[in-house]
Amino acid sequence: MSIQPAADANVPASSNSKPVILRGRWMWGIGIFVIACIAQSILWTMWWDDPTHFNMSVLFVWPAALFSLMIWWVFFSGWPWLVRLGSVAGLAAMLVSFLFVYRLEWDGGMVPRRVVLRSKPSAEELARRFLKNQPAATVEPTASNEETTIATPRLFASEGDWTGFRGSHRDGIVRGGSLRRDWESAPPREIWRHPVGRAWSSFAVIGHYAFTQEQRDEFECVVAYDFDTGSQLWVHEDKTILSIVDANGGPGPHATPEFDEELLYSLGGTGLLNCLDATTGKLVWTVDIAKDAQDGKRPAKLPEWGLSGSPLVVDNLVIVIPGGTAVDGGIAYDNGVAAYDKKNGKLVWAHGKHPASYGSPSLATIAETRQILVPNGNGLSSHSLESGEELWFFPLENAPKVNSTSPWILEDQSLLFGTGYGVGTARLEVKKEDSGWDVTKLWFSNRFRPKFNDFVVRDGYVYGLDDGRLACLDVKNGAIKWQSGRYGYGQLLLVDDLLLIISEDGELLLVP
Repeated sequence: MSIQPAADANVPASSNSKPVILRGRWMWGIGIFVIACIAQSILWTMWWDDPTHFNMSVLFVWPAALFSLMIWWVFFSGWPWLVRLGSVAGLAAMLVSFLFVYRLEWDGGMVPRRVVLRSKPSAEELARRFLKNQPAATVEPTASNEETTIATPRLFASEGDWTGFRGSHRDGIVRGGSLRRDWESAPPREIWRHPVGRAWSSFAVIGHYAFTQEQRDEFECVVAYDFDTGSQLWVHEDKTILSIVDANGGPGPHATPEFDEELLYSLGGTGLLNCLDATTGKLVWTVDIAKDAQDGKRPAKLPEWGLSGSPLVVDNLVIVIPGGTAVDGGIAYDNGVAAYDKKNGKLVWAHGKHPASYGSPSLATIAETRQILVPNGNGLSSHSLESGEELWFFPLENAPKVNSTSPWILEDQSLLFGTGYGVGTARLEVKKEDSGWDVTKLWFSNRFRPKFNDFVVRDGYVYGLDDGRLACLDVKNGAIKWQSGRYGYGQLLLVDDLLLIISEDGELLLVP
């Protein structure tokens, strides 16, 4: 028996009425599909040079289009109710069954990277199983914020140690070391491997201590591992968790610990700044930088994906970026960048009205003036090391206000600063005039867009990931020399004349 569309009671019966009704009703469904295609084409044209929004535009258009098509199918297609409701129920059951059996893993460009069986343990589950067999090594958080004297010096950085985010100079250059080049005949040999808690932190390595940050269930942790064996040496726990709905961002700390004179400084995603004894993990002092930045009214507004800037230790200061985005009655609080006494955690200064983003502070000397460079949500600011007062500001902003990369100071004291989401990179000349600081844009290129990935400079050329693709840029004029190899939103280091790259998928590559 064939199933025919239901007749419309308002149309007189005739031999030709059913085909006419069918065609009329189906024109609405076809129209919805055509409108969705046009909208998708417009968005792709708008965002052709921004891979993230280019990919995300599919999520803007097609869920709405499919919902509209479902409404049309159920209420206006003209087929029998059994067919309409049965097909919708069948599709819904298939979707629920798929999501029950599988989970999607996404990359940094908002593209599904792989489909994984839900029965396969997640990273968090693997870490949980691993930690059950490890010694507790949890350090009790007992400290006041009074100045604390550490016992006999035990741990100091030596040449070749990696003191924090991107190394001791925060430039991603490995100094005093080399790598074997022939990986085909003598590839790297894995020494140890084990799971870790979820986070976006990298490592500081001092001697045989490897320090990082992790989220372990409801605890944000600073962890020390034995560099030679991978065994856990100590753990400091704070009962806090960064609440993020976005599956890509996820919970957990985002910064990298910073080592300085046997002390370790860490910043969690919710704003807890800790000073720990690097050898034992015991807490020396702690402050909540978001609460400190509230000016007596409310905490500074955290960026959407949490505080991510790694602490910077300069002289006797620990410098962090709480953000100056708490606004009350149109007043932006002047607390965007803050410096604490590294020995006791007391606030020394706080200045800056720009919103926090996801980059880290760095030290630069320009026009014989030491200053702190800060990637904000709306650009790059410079602050006096002594007072925190803003010296100059260069606006560079993308739609989600994500500036994650560090500026690079060139030999002539001009600097490079770039961002992703289809924006690009600028070379800036910064001069100190009698009337103040002057910032001039020497060139700008929208063909080099370092979204989450810091770049390096060697012999007049910039090397970095342009929205996931390895690129070389001429420092003199911003011209692209070549692009080769897609590594996603990974990271890279410069070792002699080689790039050591870890791709977003976890591949380790050596690139000349």
